[in-house]
Amino acid sequence: MNFRELDTSNGVKAAESSFRTKVVLAREIPWNGFASSNSITSEQYNLISKYDKHTNAEKKEKFAANSQSYVNFFVNFINSTSNIEIIQYLLTLINEIIEIDPRAAGAFSKVTKDDDNSYPYSVFFKLLNREDAYTNLHASIALAQIMCAGKPTQNDVESFFNWILKLLRKNNSSEVEVGLIALQSLLLKDDFRIFFNNLEGSALLLNILQAQSSSSVNIQLLYETIYAIWLLTYNKDIAAAYSGTGLVANLVQLVKTVAKEKIVRLSLSTLRNLLNNGNSNEEMIDNGFVRMLNILNIKKWGDDDIPADIEVLINGLAKDIDNMSSFNKYKTEIISGELEWTPVHKSERFWKENISKFEENNYQVIKHLHQILKTSQSTPLQLSIACHDLGEFVRHHNRGKAIIDYLQIKPDIMGMMTNPNEEVKKQALFALQKMMLNNWEYLNAK
Repeated sequence: MNFRELDTSNGVKAAESSFRTKVVLAREIPWNGFASSNSITSEQYNLISKYDKHTNAEKKEKFAANSQSYVNFFVNFINSTSNIEIIQYLLTLINEIIEIDPRAAGAFSKVTKDDDNSYPYSVFFKLLNREDAYTNLHASIALAQIMCAGKPTQNDVESFFNWILKLLRKNNSSEVEVGLIALQSLLLKDDFRIFFNNLEGSALLLNILQAQSSSSVNIQLLYETIYAIWLLTYNKDIAAAYSGTGLVANLVQLVKTVAKEKIVRLSLSTLRNLLNNGNSNEEMIDNGFVRMLNILNIKKWGDDDIPADIEVLINGLAKDIDNMSSFNKYKTEIISGELEWTPVHKSERFWKENISKFEENNYQVIKHLHQILKTSQSTPLQLSIACHDLGEFVRHHNRGKAIIDYLQIKPDIMGMMTNPNEEVKKQALFALQKMMLNNWEYLNAK
């Protein structure tokens, strides 16, 4: 099976599920024929005939009673056959029993072979290179879970991660998804999180996330990527290292713009993991996340995890907000774009004490005010406050008019004079008057 031949519009997992149910599990493997030809022993036939095509409860009971015999049978048969249909079928049974009873992964990790120190991992490694997407996917899932339960060598772990990293760098989204799905099982173990991070995998996941955030969104690929990052951020050092990379801004933007509840849930859970690590709290506040949380907090959610995460994030950021200076609170309001006539806008003391801070980060706040004027979606309230604050900047900064002219903001303020809203026109006029007054004071000083 090649994923290019299937409908993967809903993601690899949906395509795999359909193929598994309709094709793989519908097969009748001729175990009786294998026994007749002595390809398997009578004991093995008895073992598999009591297991195959039975209920999950029966499979769990049979496996638990004779786990090593089943493990040896599954792994050794896969290792000895070249029949792709039987390989697919047995891989499906392996992943099925691990899902039914996760302790089964430990049983698979204990199987050995005298002439192969990498056994059973080597069996699954061979399957990763087969020209069959279903086999690649199921072999990688099984390998990841068995590695987590066992004690693989560093060479085996590194080989598997390199295989995953190669897929994550592919242009084909289905291949990237396969890599992400395999990776997620590995990242349940902290040692593997550290190993993956040391291979610069954390940065690669961020690149995949940012590519999705800036183009037409592939929801399932986005989900699998955030899921992997969420697992990574359970390691505090990795969570702190994500500070300043843009991850927080990307996740906040996804919460604001993507309607899918599963994306919102995972984004919030990841932000919860990032809370109190590095400068993540400050980044959340700077990106207007607090106001967004207050909006999300009044919505009805189908997933109970979402309200719980929202509550933790609101409470976690409250202390940081209380400790913020008046300018930082103001900056947060401007950058978030959700402006209100809070007292600082008309406080003479605020402008006199903080005017030099408007120069920070190459006039970041001034540029955000300008962007509000240029954005067609800005409300009359946003436009009025932006015009007012730009006028106050000119009035209090000794080079205010020159800076406004250099940043080419004045034409957009003048454009507000034709706005149909009277308050917007009034604030634009006041801002222009302040610029003229500033200019006269400058000429008089000369």
